Amino acid sequence: LKSGKLAQAGMSVLAAAARRGRRVDVLQRASQHVARRHLGESVRGPAATDLAANLKIAQEFFTKPAISYAGYKQQCVSLRLFVFAGVTTGVVLDLMLNPPKSSYWMRFGPSFWFSHVKNFLMPSAPPIFLTEKVVRETDAPNIAEQLINTRRIVGQEEEEEH
Repeated sequence: LKSGKLAQAGMSVLAAAARRGRRVDVLQRASQHVARRHLGESVRGPAATDLAANLKIAQEFFTKPAISYAGYKQQCVSLRLFVFAGVTTGVVLDLMLNPPKSSYWMRFGPSFWFSHVKNFLMPSAPPIFLTEKVVRETDAPNIAEQLINTRRIVGQEEEEEH
């Protein structure tokens, strides 16, 4: 008798856990559904590489009002391709025709790229780092010994007395 009640109690705990699991799953799905913005994952209209079709739709932005939001959005997407290209071309042309006067632009601007490549391939100036040992005529150890012992360099007394 006791084992039957225990089994029944165990079943009711399992049943409650299963019901709770289903309820949590339903709530999770509902929350995901509410959180989804439905902005559109599908693509409408011509591909971005089809310039002729996009040009036609972009021209309709100025001549024909959109009937729906989807049509308006497609007009804006098509127009954006040409506006981006136009603005980028305009900025580049302006920089080429009227370059800034900063030293940074003078050193690294596009008009000097050829000279940078030429200097890289055929350097004319000596390199920054030494490529061989430098030989000097001055005998540094002898001069150091003279300065330490006599606080003078031999042969300089005549020049100092005027």
